[in-house]
Amino acid sequence: MKKIKIIVLIFCSILIFSSCNDVLNAGTDGRMTYDNVFSDNNLTSGYLNQCYSYMPMDGMNYATNNTQTGTNYPATNFLAVFTDEAEDADDMETGSTSAFYYKGGMTSNINPIEGGLNSAIYNTMYTGIRSCNVFIDHIDKATNLTVESNRHRWKAEAFTLRAFYFWHLVKKFGPLPIIKQDLPATTNYASITRPSFYECVKSIIQDCDSALVRPEFPWRLNMELDRGSMTKAVAMAIKSQAILFAASPQWNTSNDKTVWSEAVTITKSVLDSLLAQNFSLYNPKDAVPAIDAYSDYQRLFLLQPEMVESPAYDKETIYAQKAVIGSVSQNNGPVNTVKCGACPSQELVDTYETLNGMPVLDPTQPYLDADHLQPNYNTANTQYDKTKPYLNRDPRLLSTIYCNGSFYNISLKTVPIYTYLGATYGISQTNRKFTRTGYYLRKWANHNTTTTSNGDGYWRYFRLAEMWLNYAEAEFYANGVTANAVNALNQTRIRAGIPTLTTGITATEFEQRLRNERRVEFAFEEHRYYDVRRWNIQSQVDGVVTGMSIVATSPTVYTAFNRVVVSRRAITDPKYLLWPIPINEQLKFQNVGVTFQNPGW
Repeated sequence: MKKIKIIVLIFCSILIFSSCNDVLNAGTDGRMTYDNVFSDNNLTSGYLNQCYSYMPMDGMNYATNNTQTGTNYPATNFLAVFTDEAEDADDMETGSTSAFYYKGGMTSNINPIEGGLNSAIYNTMYTGIRSCNVFIDHIDKATNLTVESNRHRWKAEAFTLRAFYFWHLVKKFGPLPIIKQDLPATTNYASITRPSFYECVKSIIQDCDSALVRPEFPWRLNMELDRGSMTKAVAMAIKSQAILFAASPQWNTSNDKTVWSEAVTITKSVLDSLLAQNFSLYNPKDAVPAIDAYSDYQRLFLLQPEMVESPAYDKETIYAQKAVIGSVSQNNGPVNTVKCGACPSQELVDTYETLNGMPVLDPTQPYLDADHLQPNYNTANTQYDKTKPYLNRDPRLLSTIYCNGSFYNISLKTVPIYTYLGATYGISQTNRKFTRTGYYLRKWANHNTTTTSNGDGYWRYFRLAEMWLNYAEAEFYANGVTANAVNALNQTRIRAGIPTLTTGITATEFEQRLRNERRVEFAFEEHRYYDVRRWNIQSQVDGVVTGMSIVATSPTVYTAFNRVVVSRRAITDPKYLLWPIPINEQLKFQNVGVTFQNPGW
């Protein structure tokens, strides 16, 4: 994208640079000044806590401890419902934000993904960036710190937080002004430019590197009081994800191998560093607490992330939300449910291989029609049975999704979840408490959850599995189907218990398997939404969502498995690759004769 000169005369009046809620601004009317704040240990620490208060609430609405208003996706739901991973059961409700989005209703004035007008995320993240700027500008001059080493650790945390917030914005809105100072009212805003995406990523990486050089900055945390704090591991993960995006087709339009080579260097360095710090994929042999789950893969998401420097069991989590996720069980069914919420799609179910490691559908052309009602089965796969479609599948399928016949209580094998027409939990097009697609979400759901007690799992922003697959992708696009690329891709397959791939596969097959592995491994974890955009395939996959309508005469006698269109979505225009800049920002620039909006909006 060309650099766009932006006259930012009005920035001083918006949350990017100032906050009417910040009582710590300098002033001469008796209010506390920055000098006051940074001459007191507790107030300095408190200002860093303020920097943390803008942390976005990804995943679902985080319920009880969610202090951030407006930063969640609407109606206690997942970003997955805005992709081909799922359909929102609320799409039948009057005023449904998801239905509004499916119909192409998103505008710069109304962002249904955020559930309302304008963009709280845009303003909140920039406000968080400003707070980090203030902290970074003042911490070196702070006096009376109780522990001198905290000066460097806290500054490293602020650098990482600033990178986190800016990356959260850039993923959604594309390149935005890089603001690394608390700008005074006398600033010449006409000098501020909207940079390229790559320049934004390099700025983010620079912040992460500024944090990583500090020996006082820990790799992991060893006190419960520090839970949720930034670490070197988080800074590393941000670098890995950001450079992968910069090298991807959406932004690396000329497929510049130099950028891919840079991505290899960074993602490999990140992976090696984390492995050297004893990070590893979750292993049930590492003293797992007793939690009922379909598989070890699902058990990871039910465990509270362990924060100590030498974890006994969770060596995979890099960064996680502090508190238990808002009840998946109650908001996504099928038992004790308020609503069904995110209904996994047939498209997602189709991507899970059989136990022999073979795709169910032909990866080159999975469907023979635009509505996905004619699956193009992989004729080489003799293990798949169309009359028993959920048997002999990658264990991550039933770890993520309740399919017809799945047991709610895994250990006791009680409460079978039958979803056929007319069953207790059967597919419905009229009642939001029941699945729209024939499937329910299981990944974070704990069968011990009740209407009064939430025993569900924890949201993880970053985990080591992503670092393996980030490196696999960068290595492949830079150097082809190398042993390193194949080995990195195989790590999550080995953990899942399905056969590994070999270096003998073609580049086309490797790309298909890599993209499919990310889709399966990270289902509902917000990767799919961004992956299809950075790969420039969003217009090909997000236009239709289907489900499975099963006809049965009894729980053991099935007469038909009918694929049905659940929704056709008017969201395949290229403009949906990015969110629109909020109307309040657009109008401020428009008033001074400057166009400040993403393409198509």
